[in-house]
Amino acid sequence: MGIALCMGLFSSCDALEGLYDDPTVEQASNQYYIDCTEYDQWVYVKFHENGAPTITTSKIDVTTYEETGAPTDWDIAQHRYDVKTNGAKVYKTDYHSIDELVKVGLPAVSQWTEDEYSDKSISIDMSRMMEGIIVYAPGYKNALIGEWVEVDTSSMPPNYTMHDNVYVVQLKDGTYLSIQLANFMSTDKYQVKGWMTVNYKYPI
Repeated sequence: MGIALCMGLFSSCDALEGLYDDPTVEQASNQYYIDCTEYDQWVYVKFHENGAPTITTSKIDVTTYEETGAPTDWDIAQHRYDVKTNGAKVYKTDYHSIDELVKVGLPAVSQWTEDEYSDKSISIDMSRMMEGIIVYAPGYKNALIGEWVEVDTSSMPPNYTMHDNVYVVQLKDGTYLSIQLANFMSTDKYQVKGWMTVNYKYPI
């Protein structure tokens, strides 16, 4: 699938359940829209450019876990609802508007959350999910940002809860980025889960 920039599958049940969801927040002036529907990919985002962020997609081999196409220069990467950073640290604010955060100013942060490594970091093959078999790849991710979408699989279809808190990300060069999830479904009538609309401001 292609990747789109604009202003403004967990399984096949995603599209059906999406008909009953409306997980959107008000559109911000800076926003990107990316296709994170595939499990065997990372979508890399670089904000250190003039204008729109630079978007790059890599592929993960489901057998060897080797990744092809990952850029060397990037700020955050998204896999479905997972997020990893390039040496950054993250703070979750109580704000639900980036404009509100900017108006008040950066909070005094005493505790940041960095990425953590796990042998089962992300799910990359769900083809045998109904047999109870899921293939995971090792790696790093930031659990705090990953809270922006909660997936409850205790019943089927899964229940999704979106949180629109604004996150402050201190990038490895010391600059600050703010991001907020605005929607986790496609903007067409099908409302396919995994299409991520993200509000952002960089730098702040």
